Amino acid sequence: MSRAIKVEDQVYQELDMIREKGETFSQVVGRLLEAQRLMFEVLNNVEGTLRYQEWKQKQFLKAVREQQAVRSV
Repeated sequence: MSRAIKVEDQVYQELDMIREKGETFSQVVGRLLEAQRLMFEVLNNVEGTLRYQEWKQKQFLKAVREQQAVRSV
């Protein structure tokens, strides 16, 4: 099923500039949406990695403090 959508002239021109030979505007929009989805997946993975590294660093610092406390006794 096809639907018509309105876009500003500037948006149309930008879509037309990135459109590959033989590609429809629907395909351009689909490609951009897929790229956005992949970008969010990457960002979520990076965020998860950073949170894990932060947790790991906190655990390490906690262990160091515990070792220092044992040594000072």
